[in-house]
Amino acid sequence: MVNAKVRLRASIIRLNNAGWSAPKLAKHFGRNLQSVHNDLDRFEQLGVEGLADGKATGATPKVTPEIETFMHTKLAEDCVWNSTLLGEAVEQAFGVRIKREAIRVKLQELGYSWKRTRYAPGKQVNPEVVAEHQASLETLVLDKTAPVLALKQHLTGLAASGPVR
Repeated sequence: MVNAKVRLRASIIRLNNAGWSAPKLAKHFGRNLQSVHNDLDRFEQLGVEGLADGKATGATPKVTPEIETFMHTKLAEDCVWNSTLLGEAVEQAFGVRIKREAIRVKLQELGYSWKRTRYAPGKQVNPEVVAEHQASLETLVLDKTAPVLALKQHLTGLAASGPVR
């Protein structure tokens, strides 16, 4: 489907080629005379491509190709990243502050998607460390009353020493 503005400009060009003058075209289409002249000039300079809307100017994007490369490098590391942390890393490296939402949108454009982090260790566990802590874990499991007994002993010690003032 063709844009309504493109169709309007094409009609102006077609009627101008049929012999209509610019003031007559402006009156017929309810447009400013200068707008009709602009449409005719753009068609004369650019051809059919001149009928389409030009690219709107706006703020230059904060995420430059260098920052994109930096983000790819950071995301390839063996680390968990979110848009807030990545924004802080970009600000630290480039001195450019980019909002969390803008980074999230850019990451989606680059093909990244959000995934829930796992709570399992990603690396092989050292068996010596496991053995060292396993003994303390087993004593806690076997003697569930130990904390209660320690609390009772503590309280009886306080009662024997008299009231605290």
